Amino acid sequence: MSQNSIDIEATHIDGEYIEEYVPGFADFSEYIASDYSLSIYRKFGVLGARNLLYLQTELHELEAILRGFDEEDKIELAETTDKEKQRYIECGVKTWEDLREQAEGGDERQAEKLAVIHKIRVLMKEYGIFLLQSLQIKLLTAVEEALLRRNEVLKLETPEREPFEAFKSWFRVDPPRLMGIGYHTLDVENDMIALGTQVEPDRMSSLIHRCLGYRLRAERKTPKSWGPMYYYPVHRVTLIVATLSMLCSASLLVGAIMALYFVKPIGIRLGIVGIFTLLFAASIALLTHARRVEVYGASAAYAAVLVVFISANN
Repeated sequence: MSQNSIDIEATHIDGEYIEEYVPGFADFSEYIASDYSLSIYRKFGVLGARNLLYLQTELHELEAILRGFDEEDKIELAETTDKEKQRYIECGVKTWEDLREQAEGGDERQAEKLAVIHKIRVLMKEYGIFLLQSLQIKLLTAVEEALLRRNEVLKLETPEREPFEAFKSWFRVDPPRLMGIGYHTLDVENDMIALGTQVEPDRMSSLIHRCLGYRLRAERKTPKSWGPMYYYPVHRVTLIVATLSMLCSASLLVGAIMALYFVKPIGIRLGIVGIFTLLFAASIALLTHARRVEVYGASAAYAAVLVVFISANN
């Protein structure tokens, strides 16, 4: 059974145990790897923002230095009357080969300028990358690599409630799982992210999980030191929800047609159409991940079928 089809929750359950792992990081890593939903780590939100600010400020400083070199070259070109010196400066500002040759030839100013350029290049590699247009394979522009990485981190979801509660219950025991700095891993709970999040469950899935999760559990051997917990296959909940959705949709359609068939007054018929359309829209919103526009479209199609039935029956 694949790991990403399992969820986890802490509770009391009697079962067989396997050999204990070495306490500490070995045991901790085995626990995290035991289930997809337990891949929970620190996001380091404040540190990430500070790192970007440091990089940004350092590049800003180097940009100011480089602009200072440009300003000095501009002033020297405007004030010098020496044609040879003027040509020397123009070669340094217009030709990369000449700039490099001047720096390597002993010109301390040009060597310093070249060092600044190389430092900018190194920082920009950390701070920026080039994006390729996916279809045309064409170089578009240089964008901030660190900002993109930060953006991807911010997209990561917070841990689901049940796995996170199980994670905290397992970690916060006496004696501690980790010592030293590792002891404070969960001090900032709102800074935790989950790498192995499941697809966001709909309301019906969440309800079945809370009410029937224990009865749908899957047996799995774990070390005794991990304490009481159980795993349950998510695909079982998915199957139940799919069955309920099928029965609900079929019953709403057949029930509405039968009611419209036996009821003759047109006013009552229209009321029945409104009630069943409302129930149909509510079932879609509760049992599926449908967006609002999809709920509107499906409800309109459902109501249209009932109206056509009324017209044909009349």
